[in-house]
Amino acid sequence: MRSMGMKVILLVGILVLGGCTSLQSPNPDSPYYAYPPGWVVQLNRPLPIESGSATVRLQFGQIVPNNSVQDAYPFCIVEVNTVSGASPQILQPGRFEVLKVRRSISEISASAAPYVQPGFMKVGADLPSFLYYITTFELPPSQNSDIRNMRCAWNQMAPGNRALMRDLTLDEMRQALGDWISLIPPKEAL
Repeated sequence: MRSMGMKVILLVGILVLGGCTSLQSPNPDSPYYAYPPGWVVQLNRPLPIESGSATVRLQFGQIVPNNSVQDAYPFCIVEVNTVSGASPQILQPGRFEVLKVRRSISEISASAAPYVQPGFMKVGADLPSFLYYITTFELPPSQNSDIRNMRCAWNQMAPGNRALMRDLTLDEMRQALGDWISLIPPKEAL
């Protein structure tokens, strides 16, 4: 009887410790890849940022207007420190050491249409309308550039994505960036 109690305690202990393990993976093909220090973001050609803006969006390897991003698919946003004036800003090619890679989740709830009566939409009414899994590459201030960071994301609440609920893979981010920007791992950065 006593040995049964010890087995239960041991099993509970293993389960508790198992719950503390990280989902981070050393595999770059995994959405749970743990980015080691030393990554480089390389801007391969001049990148225009439209006037009155401090960001530019890339998706499917193309520059996409702010209101044209198809958020069910991977996209990346390059952000600079200052909003441009009357003329566009041009980010010049260069290599930027990544200070830190961090992941976050951001939810946005759209308000219901005014004609929808309370209680009418029972299924999923308490769910957010948009749920973005975001990977942010924080970049240091540079003397040659005003670049601040690059965020890559997608909307997990979009039709077809709800079952995934994961961060983007490195390959998915690279597809969004196309040949505009390269993500260079530490061993290739030298």
